[in-house]
Amino acid sequence: MSFYFRPDDVPELQGLTRWDQRILLRGTFIKERAMSTVFLLLIVLGSVQYGINPIIDHYAPHIRAENILYAGILVAWLLFLMWARDTVMMNMLRPKIAIKRAEMKAAEVAKLEAERAEASAE
Repeated sequence: MSFYFRPDDVPELQGLTRWDQRILLRGTFIKERAMSTVFLLLIVLGSVQYGINPIIDHYAPHIRAENILYAGILVAWLLFLMWARDTVMMNMLRPKIAIKRAEMKAAEVAKLEAERAEASAE
């Protein structure tokens, strides 16, 4: 199974606009996103407490006193972890994305057929 880093490369998302990709990835699978957010929170807290802070204290202890620089490091770390979570989730949800795309396509076809039937009835 291939691993993709960009939504444009995922076969199940090809042909969709950026906005449709975003809605499908972030707004459709709420349960999975909520669970991954809980894990992300635990990873952020653990990695800052037991990873980043000890490294900063060992190599550059003055950075924690500089609030802006320290906050910048923490925000950059959080953004990286969010990107990593979204990338992993995008790849894990590929089968569900394919099913959802098929449902969306079937609903679109049914809508078009209903419009044609309505137009021909008039």
